[in-house]
Amino acid sequence: MPDTETQRPDRPDTVADAVARIVRDHIRPEVVTVKGQKGGPDTEVLVLPDGHGGLKAHPVKPFLDPYRDKPERRQGTARLTDLDSLIGHVTRFKDDGSALFAIDNRDAPAIVAVLDYHPEGAESDPRFGTHRARYDFPLSDEWKAWRTVDGQALDQIDFAEFLEDRIVDVMAPPQFLTARVDPNAPKEDEPDEDADKRLLDLVSKIGGRVCGPSRLMELAKGLRIHDQQTVKEVVNTTTGEVQIQFETEHRDAEGKPIQVPNLFLLAIPVFHNGAAYRVPVRLRYRLRARRITWSLQMHRPDLVQDHAFDEACRRAAEETGLPLYFGQPEE
Repeated sequence: MPDTETQRPDRPDTVADAVARIVRDHIRPEVVTVKGQKGGPDTEVLVLPDGHGGLKAHPVKPFLDPYRDKPERRQGTARLTDLDSLIGHVTRFKDDGSALFAIDNRDAPAIVAVLDYHPEGAESDPRFGTHRARYDFPLSDEWKAWRTVDGQALDQIDFAEFLEDRIVDVMAPPQFLTARVDPNAPKEDEPDEDADKRLLDLVSKIGGRVCGPSRLMELAKGLRIHDQQTVKEVVNTTTGEVQIQFETEHRDAEGKPIQVPNLFLLAIPVFHNGAAYRVPVRLRYRLRARRITWSLQMHRPDLVQDHAFDEACRRAAEETGLPLYFGQPEE
């Protein structure tokens, strides 16, 4: 005889099923107010069945957001493409708690403004820190071009083609470098600025022969070098020891000693749309198998980039009136 009890489709198989059915049939959604702790605001939660016979609390916000006339707070990150836009955006939305963070990574330098940053003081109320503005410093085309050939060996053709494209970046040397070094030189030939004094000191230390764009173009158009080698025999009459010395001298087509400049100056921005910086570049040549190769080496480009980044960050802090910290803000 069939078991009539097991054939009843409305009979729950387990006690848990019965409890779930009761909860589903009798428990309705309810908004519950949770008392705030330590004087904080009360919070409303929505209590719903969890589908397994129990209850689960849900935040009310996702249910209410579609019906709001405006967001509860500002959030998101604005990504600006120049420093002036960052300064303008920050000035528009800043308040007493806003702060700037300078990310001093040479490979990816940036400034991040946290507009809803925590107010000053350990006892102040924390804030979300989710309304931000960010400016990633893009390197200028000029800076990238010269960094590409920095320290590389270039044959005469590559050297000429590169200089033809970038000769506008080369500046005429200042008067204090081209004037003859003389203790009785007039004062107008002596540098006044600290940067000029440092440049003059550098040129003096490396024995720099500075040239301008016209002389560089002459070298780019072609330089004929004649390798003249002499052999000298030196005898020490005391010991009878004999030394052989080889001396090599490079002369031009007219037989005159070659005087190739070994330094020139760039006036280029480090960052796109940024201020131009004066960058010394050492110029070297090598003669091997009657072929000339050239080498261009920028003098401490890392320090120039650091200085440009630091100046931009200080400017942003000064024009926005916000505190500046070097590093990453809290995530």
